[in-house]
Amino acid sequence: MLPHNKIIKTTVKEFLEPKNLFQVGSSRSWLDDNGYFFVIVDFSSNGYSKGARLNAGVSFLWESTESLNESLSYNYGCQVNAGYVEYKNDDEVFKAGIEKLAKRALEKVDEYRNFSNMEYAKSCLQKQVDNLPEHRRFWELYHLAMLCFLKGDFEEGKEVFEHYLQRLKDSFYSEDYYIEWHEQFYNYCIENIQCHLTSQKAAQQMVVDMINRRRKNFCEKSSYKKMSKEPYSI
Repeated sequence: MLPHNKIIKTTVKEFLEPKNLFQVGSSRSWLDDNGYFFVIVDFSSNGYSKGARLNAGVSFLWESTESLNESLSYNYGCQVNAGYVEYKNDDEVFKAGIEKLAKRALEKVDEYRNFSNMEYAKSCLQKQVDNLPEHRRFWELYHLAMLCFLKGDFEEGKEVFEHYLQRLKDSFYSEDYYIEWHEQFYNYCIENIQCHLTSQKAAQQMVVDMINRRRKNFCEKSSYKKMSKEPYSI
């Protein structure tokens, strides 16, 4: 292991592991398991020099497309304004810089753990949607709809979900920017999600089942062996 990678690994572990985050395999990514979502913390390289920058955000565990279900992505948050720490052959200076990133990471973890309060999470997602122009709203609508269903805000969830379906439908009917997977996911939503929107309880259970299928899938991967095996429940 190169010296800068060893410093990142040992320093980050010292700060994050005591706070119940776990490392994904031998990567630079760490996860905080919050049931229906993960907080992802990543100390990524810029690809041009030895060092790290901080990314942190929320990844929801309900299902979306088949390909996206196999991995985690940032659904809320990502880049953290904490600068890039470059390794310049001075171990002590580099370690101090990584310590600052790790401390900043814990601040972001504490912030995103507040998503365990679904009312707070919903207000954040609604603000995210409101801050985007209409033509740029896409996954933000889907995530807001799923959260509404999980939270029990059934009628509001249906309204947002219908808005999302219309965005999908508009995209594959347009001759200017047809996207095949949009049509495929639209059909999936009609066949596998809309049929469950018969009651608040049915919609809520649908999302819980989604979450537990993905949790089970990740639990079976060796790099996620430290995550909780307990199924999610309301």
